[in-house]
Amino acid sequence: MKLQAVARPRIDGWLLLALAVGGLLRFSRLGDFDNSYYTATVASMLQSPKNFLYASFDPGGAVMVDKPPFSFWAQAIPAAFLGVNATAVSLPQAVAGTVAIAVLYLALKPVFGRVAAAASALTLAVVTAGVVIDSRNEPDSLLSFTLLLAAVCLLRAVGASSWRWLVPFALLMGIAFNIKMLVAYVPLPAFLLYYLLAAQGPPRQVAARAAGTGALLLLVSFSWVVLVALTPADQRPYIGSTRDNSIWTLVFRYNGLDRFGSFKPPTGPAPQQPPGPGGGTTPSPGDAQRLTPPPINPNVPDVGLLGLLGPRLAGQLGWLLPLGVVALLVTLVRLLPEEVYARPAALLAVVRRSPANAHVLLWCGWLATAVVVFGMADATTTHPYYLVNVAVPLAAVLGIGLGSLWEGPRRGGLVAWSLPAALGAAAIYQTYGAQDQVGDWAIALAVSLMLLGLLVTCVAIGRRLTTTPLATMSLALAAGALLLIPAAAGMAAGGRIAGTALNAPRPSGPGPGGPPPESQRANTITAFIRRQGDAGSRFVMGTVSAREAAPFIIISGAPVVAIGGFSGGDPVFSVEAFRAMAERGELRYFLMPQQAAPGGPPGPRSQDAILGTIRRTWQDVSLPAGLKPGTLYRYRAALGAGKPAGVPG
Repeated sequence: MKLQAVARPRIDGWLLLALAVGGLLRFSRLGDFDNSYYTATVASMLQSPKNFLYASFDPGGAVMVDKPPFSFWAQAIPAAFLGVNATAVSLPQAVAGTVAIAVLYLALKPVFGRVAAAASALTLAVVTAGVVIDSRNEPDSLLSFTLLLAAVCLLRAVGASSWRWLVPFALLMGIAFNIKMLVAYVPLPAFLLYYLLAAQGPPRQVAARAAGTGALLLLVSFSWVVLVALTPADQRPYIGSTRDNSIWTLVFRYNGLDRFGSFKPPTGPAPQQPPGPGGGTTPSPGDAQRLTPPPINPNVPDVGLLGLLGPRLAGQLGWLLPLGVVALLVTLVRLLPEEVYARPAALLAVVRRSPANAHVLLWCGWLATAVVVFGMADATTTHPYYLVNVAVPLAAVLGIGLGSLWEGPRRGGLVAWSLPAALGAAAIYQTYGAQDQVGDWAIALAVSLMLLGLLVTCVAIGRRLTTTPLATMSLALAAGALLLIPAAAGMAAGGRIAGTALNAPRPSGPGPGGPPPESQRANTITAFIRRQGDAGSRFVMGTVSAREAAPFIIISGAPVVAIGGFSGGDPVFSVEAFRAMAERGELRYFLMPQQAAPGGPPGPRSQDAILGTIRRTWQDVSLPAGLKPGTLYRYRAALGAGKPAGVPG
């Protein structure tokens, strides 16, 4: 009897390369930068089940974070084991961003081949917005990953003609909604169009399955929202970033229309903004080089769709969008055979004829929808990191288009020059756009490799040697050269997205007249409060905005409350409610907001009455605490013995 050898699974070198590059870029930045607003939320969520359920920003459960809780639930898992720090809260995003590379590769390879899959995976590995967001704790990374998984499930549902794959699709879309609300629905029109046109079966059955999937999707999406809406206001935290304490305002306005219209930051102290030109960085507590984020410039002009190609936004996608548009057009050609020109109704049969045609409809529809929505959204100008939501479909379409053009040089004639011409034009645009945003070494290396690759390729085309190994290697070298600059931009981005910040982050370290680092300031105040031995209270200290409260929550877990929510403008407390809270001994100290930087926004006018009451009736203890006068106040009746709650000894 002969023993048959067991075939070993073949290791895919291109997939391993993409994972290695993407993982290195993401995990090498892990722990360097985080958004302290979200980090403090995770710290507070771990202190009680109620805080965990409602995603309370502060340990006392007074104000809710202005996003749904799913991404913070995910971040709370490693934080529970590793402690609340920048590394722990950023870990889920780095893992998701790296796994997404493999998911995209495996989704494309069976249908479009190895070249398309490798090009897509490598593009997603290096695209600048992905590298930066995947190594921080903004929810957009998990949103992008969840939408990718949903798209794969939808592809399987159509490919297998099975309704069972529609269930995980609906669940994932509902989870995506509970990561960033209506932003998750941006690709939904493209997904719906794909299913209605590509799904096999009688039209009535297809429509019924689509309706059932939509119902399940909405049920999952609004489950947490309805829970919050049905909870009495006095039994849950205040809905952050709303004026009326309504979850529906948060869904449809703040995280809805305002994200796609003229989004302007509320007036108040410079808020902690996610990365992007004009946004700052927030290294982990104790970092002496901590940077204070400057205010977003609300006067940045809304440049519209063409602004995606301009210097402020082009770098977010690695200056690859123009090539992506070319790939989009090339990819759509497969949906326009001669029979469609003769009989347009045949387009439906063309889409259903092969999995490749159907997949093209989904990826191209997703990219077109994302580019139009985020390109036209005024908020993208002030929040450039939103473009990370374009990265997955852009990478997919780039890979599919490159795969379609890959055989061009082998065919001869004018078609042979299409791919080299596209790569050369993309390199010129990329080099020009990145000249002030990456090191000279990156540009020099990319240009050198591109010229070398194109030279050998052009000679091969002229001599009709395009089928030789050297010609193939040179074409791959030229294509790979386009990925060097995006990778370099991600490495050099720091806590922001690639691009020169209109409001460059300024160091908050000691300097002429400058404040001490935020962590040092928080430690100084915490030590002073501990020395006073005040009796325990629900809130040991109050601040105006979440940005000022976050360092205290992260460093010591102290129950600090931001009376104005994220930006300082939320009417969480009336003057009477604030005064009553202090009289009941629930609040001991109050930290006044720092003066706005020159050119920055004024203080939050909605809190003037409360701040005035504090200045008139509370005791100024700034000097004993080692602070400038008018900085720290203590309620005059706050006398007693013991240690304030939440301030560890």
